Amino acid sequence: MTVDSAPTRGGRRLVLVGAGGAGREVHALVRSSPRFVEAEQVVEIVFVDDVVDRPGLPAPVVSTVDDYRPADRDIVLCTIGGSRSRTAVVRRLEAVGARFTTFVHDTAVLLPGSSIGAGSVVYPFVVVSTDVVVGRHAWLSTAAVLGHDVTVGDVVTLNGASQLLGDVTVGDGAFVACGAIVVPGVEVGADARVGAGSVVLRRVKPGTTVFGTPATLLTGAAR
Repeated sequence: MTVDSAPTRGGRRLVLVGAGGAGREVHALVRSSPRFVEAEQVVEIVFVDDVVDRPGLPAPVVSTVDDYRPADRDIVLCTIGGSRSRTAVVRRLEAVGARFTTFVHDTAVLLPGSSIGAGSVVYPFVVVSTDVVVGRHAWLSTAAVLGHDVTVGDVVTLNGASQLLGDVTVGDGAFVACGAIVVPGVEVGADARVGAGSVVLRRVKPGTTVFGTPATLLTGAAR
């Protein structure tokens, strides 16, 4: 099954808000996920972006963010990488009645009892174990692993090959970088950041940045 940018009568239009690198990635991932395309009846993909004349995009930019008004057949994903920017744009989209979908790549594994919130994006080869709860507008990148009974808040970013082992909690807006491991039962606070390759053995306080093996606090880290 193919997806292109030409309108086809009777299906849905997938609107990707953000035409930067993340948006272009999601466009390609949707095209490689025929089960998602069929389930959501996607027949057209477009971008919404404040730069309307970006060259070389795989689909047209149909509106700026401020000017976008959802059509009845639109389903929306906010494809902006940074959590703060994503949160701000999501609020603007909610204010105009955008209807968010959830994208799970066809190769991802979701075990029974788990749930993924609206607006979230799940990349290839992600594994979500049993009784996991993922909030709204979260970003689970390639080969991330979420163990049993993990709770992930809204607008969280888990980069590629990061691992949340059993019973981990990650607060809203937190960022876990590539290859980081959070051991069972540990909490990562809201808006906290975990550096690449870190091994987190104890609670990470909200708004702080940790790095290393074992992960320790980085004082004066830029937010």
